[in-house]
Amino acid sequence: MKGMRLLAIVSLALAMSGGAWAQQTTKPSDEAKERARLATEYQKAKAAYAKNSRDKKAKSAYVEATVTYGNAVMMSPNLVPKDKYPQALKLFREALKVDPGHKRAKANKTMIEDIYKSMGRPIPG
Repeated sequence: MKGMRLLAIVSLALAMSGGAWAQQTTKPSDEAKERARLATEYQKAKAAYAKNSRDKKAKSAYVEATVTYGNAVMMSPNLVPKDKYPQALKLFREALKVDPGHKRAKANKTMIEDIYKSMGRPIPG
């Protein structure tokens, strides 16, 4: 977790400082395809949960798909930090609205917010 936090801090700091590499992305890759697949799973799980929010399996699938997609966004080498961290934060918050006790969502939300705080930047809404 500490290594992931350090990587996220360095990536976010460089991106927000205007590093030239932050403007570049790589061509579509297996990672981008996997992220697209996870986005589709997230949308399907969200729709299933919206259809029947009392279904425990639908709720669990929605929360897990949201957190998994959030992790993929957060760790993507193909997204620039100024885009991926706010998007991931939004997904973790979304999961926590449905399941406030979800440990991975809490930990990742806190980590991103702490990075912004440590840099003296406003936390994305």
